[in-house]
Amino acid sequence: MKTLILYDTYTGTTEKCANLLAQNLNDAEVVNISKQKVPSLEAYDLVVLGTYVHAGKISKKIQDFCRKNLEILKTKKIGIFFCMLRGDQGIEEYTKANFSEDLLKAVKVKEYFGGELNYEKMNFFFRFILKQIEKKTKPQLGIKPERISSFAKRLKELNVNL
Repeated sequence: MKTLILYDTYTGTTEKCANLLAQNLNDAEVVNISKQKVPSLEAYDLVVLGTYVHAGKISKKIQDFCRKNLEILKTKKIGIFFCMLRGDQGIEEYTKANFSEDLLKAVKVKEYFGGELNYEKMNFFFRFILKQIEKKTKPQLGIKPERISSFAKRLKELNVNL
């Protein structure tokens, strides 16, 4: 099964997670949608979309890509992973709020990989807001390698059904 991991990152956490996922999968191509040309989707059986979540919204570039490539994406098996601070209780809410119903029919696996606060890579305004939120909510920080491994295992199991 040929796999494309397509992601967008804001402060680098989603990139770390995409690369960790690729290490768990064989023959996965990793593409940063903001910095690299996206290859033709025709060559892939599985497309994994990785995105950060800010204020309930996923990457605009990932949203636009999905909207523009909906017809081909509907013919693929899709996996989605989120990097966020809220925890796994936000997965269903963010999936439904940010992806079309048509695309969601192709989604086979969804997961939350954790989140980090990389203040040095944020603009002043965003850094200020997140510091206020962090004081109030005390989010569980850090990437969750066990979730990445579990996600990879579930993706590999999709190969049986191709």
